[in-house]
Amino acid sequence: MRTVWRTTPGKAKLFLISGLLSSALLAMTAAHSEEWLYTVRPGDTLLGVSADYLIRTDYWSRLQTLNGVADPTRLPPGMKLRIPIPWLKRLPAKVQVLSTRGEVSAVIAATGQTVAVHPGQSLQTGDTLLTGPDGAAGLEFRDGSRVLLQAGSELRMDTLSAYGPTRFADTRVRLLQGRVESQVRPRTEAGSRYEISTPAATSAVRGTRYRIGMDPAEATARTEVLEGAVAFQGRQTTRTVKQGFGSLAETGQAPLPPVPLLPPPKLGERPPVVTRWPVQLRFFPLEGAAAYRAQLVPADPFKGLLLDTLLPALKSDGREATDALTLMLNPVGPALPDGEYIARIRGIDDKGLEGRDAQYRFRFHASPGQDFEEDENRYIYK
Repeated sequence: MRTVWRTTPGKAKLFLISGLLSSALLAMTAAHSEEWLYTVRPGDTLLGVSADYLIRTDYWSRLQTLNGVADPTRLPPGMKLRIPIPWLKRLPAKVQVLSTRGEVSAVIAATGQTVAVHPGQSLQTGDTLLTGPDGAAGLEFRDGSRVLLQAGSELRMDTLSAYGPTRFADTRVRLLQGRVESQVRPRTEAGSRYEISTPAATSAVRGTRYRIGMDPAEATARTEVLEGAVAFQGRQTTRTVKQGFGSLAETGQAPLPPVPLLPPPKLGERPPVVTRWPVQLRFFPLEGAAAYRAQLVPADPFKGLLLDTLLPALKSDGREATDALTLMLNPVGPALPDGEYIARIRGIDDKGLEGRDAQYRFRFHASPGQDFEEDENRYIYK
């Protein structure tokens, strides 16, 4: 079908002015929106592309103006069509389970059933992910953002959607309890969103690495920003929390002004190769630390949490503050293959905010004939 434009002499000038105004408005809209470049295939028309991908079929005329197309029914194959992201249809998206450890389950919204969760499984809007006392799970969202969900957590998928076939997404999840660490894909596009809300506050970001936790017993949410910045919102107040800072918010109260996170503890000698478990992590006591969190993770931390434990700060055992402590870390579960791993430790201040990590990267290469024995006492100070 061909569209024929007709104008009368008396209306030609008005049509030209209207067209120029429309072009200017479209250009302004496009300038403030991230765009998807669609590669034209044989037989494509602007009407067909609009029907397949856009929120309204009659947007074909906008595409024509934006891209300067002479004939909307004849598009040369291989041509790149500029399409602003907000014009694209919103489609359901899923989150992929990258890893699990211990007890991990999900309440499936479509059936109301609770099922065990395993790597490779997908979750969608309305589903709720649960981790037990020894559980953990790594997730990846449509836009490539990742989450590491720690033990004793409950995470509900409030909104998971994508803009057309692109990786631009609207991701909104709700942390009812527990802790998550997020690595959010950088974003500048209009309409794209990544939010983690809690009963006490909401975090909104456009590309960063941060943690957020919700403690129902204290009715308090905490966030710690490791890279970038987070908008921490609660009680009609927004605090911008920058890299190296943290904030907390009680339910019904505005978030407190951000405070500096504890620095990473200083580590002692670290051999590059470990031949048997447990791995020894030597570190020096950190001033201001009321407790510590120690973890074992693979080289890609979002693909597994092998050990996650809270440790008391030693205050009255006769040690000098300058004495190094040795932490013996034993992974949970079956024997681990040879490979690259990270032991990390961070201090926790008296407000419950967790500081920056000290990391010990090492290669595990098991000694011949070594048997792996899981030890109930997975950590110990020496």
